[in-house]
Amino acid sequence: MLINPKRIEKIKEEIFAKYPEFRGVEPKISEKTVKPQDAIYAKLDMGVPKQLKSIYRLKFERTVRAADETPIDRILLVTLDENFEIVKIVESR
Repeated sequence: MLINPKRIEKIKEEIFAKYPEFRGVEPKISEKTVKPQDAIYAKLDMGVPKQLKSIYRLKFERTVRAADETPIDRILLVTLDENFEIVKIVESR
């Protein structure tokens, strides 16, 4: 599936609303194709063929200064499913 630029822009606006410190940071976008684990498929005894799914990750990165002027990297990872819905958000401390 191709990356949907309009949907990515909407997600970026959602992220900037929740995490204003990342406003103006352009994310690195990566796509990964995943398949179901064989052991889980066997355990569930599913009779349907395995389907590959695509997930997308947006990585926002910026450097901030601590109170003592030490630079600290702040990272925000946003994982999207194949319908470009947010599945998980992970941020560094």
